[in-house]
Amino acid sequence: MKAVTDFLEDRLGLVRAWSAVADRSVSGGPRVLNVFAPLLLYLFVQQAVLGVALATYYSPSATDAWASTAYIQDQVAMGWFVRGLHYHGASAMVVLAGAWLTALAFTRAFRPPWEPTWVAVVGVCGLALALGLSGNPLPWDQAGYWGIQVELGIAEETPGGSAIRRLIQGGSDAGNLTILRLYVVHVFVLPLVLAALLAVVFKQRRIHGDAGSPGEPARACAYFPGQLFLDVVAMTLLSIVLVLLTVKTHGAELLGPADPTENFQARPEWYFLALYKLRMLFEGPLEPVATMVIPGGIVMFLLALPVVDRYAGRASPWIARVGVGLVMTGMLLLTGVGIVSDERNEEYQKSLAATHKSAEQARKYALEGVVPLGGPAVFFNDPEYQVRQLYKEHCQGCHMIDGVGGEEAPDLTDYSSRAWIGALIRNADDPRFFGATKFKGEMEPYPEADLPEEQFVAVREYVVSLMKDPDVVVDAALAKKGKDLWDDELDCNSCHEVEPGGEGDGPNLLDHGSTAWVMRVIRDSSKPDLFGSKAQMPKFEGKLSDAEIEQLAKLVTAQRAPKDPG
Repeated sequence: MKAVTDFLEDRLGLVRAWSAVADRSVSGGPRVLNVFAPLLLYLFVQQAVLGVALATYYSPSATDAWASTAYIQDQVAMGWFVRGLHYHGASAMVVLAGAWLTALAFTRAFRPPWEPTWVAVVGVCGLALALGLSGNPLPWDQAGYWGIQVELGIAEETPGGSAIRRLIQGGSDAGNLTILRLYVVHVFVLPLVLAALLAVVFKQRRIHGDAGSPGEPARACAYFPGQLFLDVVAMTLLSIVLVLLTVKTHGAELLGPADPTENFQARPEWYFLALYKLRMLFEGPLEPVATMVIPGGIVMFLLALPVVDRYAGRASPWIARVGVGLVMTGMLLLTGVGIVSDERNEEYQKSLAATHKSAEQARKYALEGVVPLGGPAVFFNDPEYQVRQLYKEHCQGCHMIDGVGGEEAPDLTDYSSRAWIGALIRNADDPRFFGATKFKGEMEPYPEADLPEEQFVAVREYVVSLMKDPDVVVDAALAKKGKDLWDDELDCNSCHEVEPGGEGDGPNLLDHGSTAWVMRVIRDSSKPDLFGSKAQMPKFEGKLSDAEIEQLAKLVTAQRAPKDPG
């Protein structure tokens, strides 16, 4: 056995290599500050291994990127876990790099002989952000596509920004070359540069000791076992956090395939939110202050700290600590403001909810396969795809469904359900109904003071009964009570007829909400027994076929639950 070990040691030198690592002197003894470099090296190796695993399934093209990512996420065994761990690992790298830079600033690790380490760590921070910037668009989902539009828009405000944008995009618009270039940068270029910077850090550790360590020979000790133990504990804790986070989020989010025609409200990743919010504080001609002057000033300040230390004397520690502290605090505050403001932005949250709903549908259809046209073509598997395209082209500009669409005409979300009809009776002038149309002020509102709840429920039941929908169970006695109120006390029949062909100031409500009634509205809403001369909706008779009109009508009526519980 000794002969074998001697043979291997003579050829490979494994024991000598381990001794060189284990016996390395750690000035000042084991310290938590010293774990940052090994942690980032560990993360770098983890990200590289996970990246290789993902690359075996990923296809970097505009037609295949989303489909291949969806395949990884939903069909490859543990694919969601690998992708999620890679995603959260990128965020962890940004956090650790920022924390390491802050710790080095507070321990004055930019002083001789650690200047190369300091510059390398500043570079590591930039590369951590660049890896996120180049990696997030690769799934080519809505968040990735529109996120890179925001980020390139920020870059465009810098000197030569237009050329930079065209270089990254591969043209005037984002597409196939964009993904390919981002993929090459993310997988080959940036990791090589990051590896070189980490090599500088570890070379400096070998020659000059850990950056920022106190020069106390009496407390110096070997790397093994003390510092190695701290490093292993830190790596273990980081691994546990990343695994728990990945399991909790079920990997990384994947929205629907990128669609340049959508009006998606894009947001950058959390580590770019500070710059995104800063940009909003300097609008118009002052925007370069946020996109160029302040970020450039921060980078110059960090790189200049070794020089400042040489000439600032006793003020040097405070310049570094206060400066870096203000930068980090400002970034944290702006990031927090960005997160909170988005959470309180109802319009954004509605748009996000609709996007998530669309993403669920897209990923469900992707399980059936994606046609060669690419990611968005996954919706071809949806039986309602064609009718939704019709709705998007002809109706969505005025009508809203699930928070997406215009506000110039009634919101069709939950159309003609008891809740929808009840809200209409209470206040037809609400923006959800006719508040933005010529009919505003035509129908008297009925607040509870004028129409008590008991009467309101009865009238609503009568209106529901007029739909004659076999899938909706109607309380006949309650509906009869509502009809009496309708005819006599409320005098609703003076405006709304309920007999075939009857005309009034308002639409005839016989069979309202049914597919046939909605088809008539789509064909020509200005018919005398519908909305008459005040109708603002375009006529689609002659523009769309009967089959298309019927499909649209069924889409609208389908917004009401099949069994409306009230």
